[in-house]
Amino acid sequence: MEDSEDLNKFTLSSAQTIEETNHQVVDNLPSPGSIAVKLNGYNCEGLLCPGLLFNFISEEEAQELDFDVHPQDIWMPGICDDDIKISGIALASLSIGGVFETTSFLVTQKIGPLILGKPFMKDFSAVINYNEPEPPILKVSDPGGIKHLFPISQVSANLYS
Repeated sequence: MEDSEDLNKFTLSSAQTIEETNHQVVDNLPSPGSIAVKLNGYNCEGLLCPGLLFNFISEEEAQELDFDVHPQDIWMPGICDDDIKISGIALASLSIGGVFETTSFLVTQKIGPLILGKPFMKDFSAVINYNEPEPPILKVSDPGGIKHLFPISQVSANLYS
C-alpha cells in the first residue's frame, strides 16, 4: 500500500448544493405551469402538478402563511434518490377566483415552490384544458356547478425563490 492516498484529501468539485438539486427536481416535475391562488388569505403562486399524490409546502412558507402545522416525522421516497422529510401536515383555506376549499398540505423541509397536486385538483373539481398552441387553462367548478376558467402561467425559474 505504498501508493495509497488519504481519502480525506478528496473533494467533489462538481458537487451540487441542496438548492441546485431542488431547482433540478422542480424543473423536472411534470407541470403545465402555475396559477395564482390565495392561501389562508395570502396571495401565492402555486405550481400545478396534477400527477403528484399530495400538495406540498415548505416549512418556511407554511410559517409565513400562518399554517397550523401538526408535527410529523415521515420520510417519503423522493425524486433522484433523494428522500423527502415530511415535518408536518396542515389544512389550509385555499381560494382561486372566489371558489374556496379547505385542502391538506404535506410540510417539507425542502425549500421550493408551493406544489398543488391531486388533492387540489380533486377538491376544486379542476380540469386542465390543453388548447394547443394556446397556453393551457384551468377549469374549476364552484359548489353550484358553475365553471370558472383561469389562465395557467408557464413555469418559470422565478417560481422557485
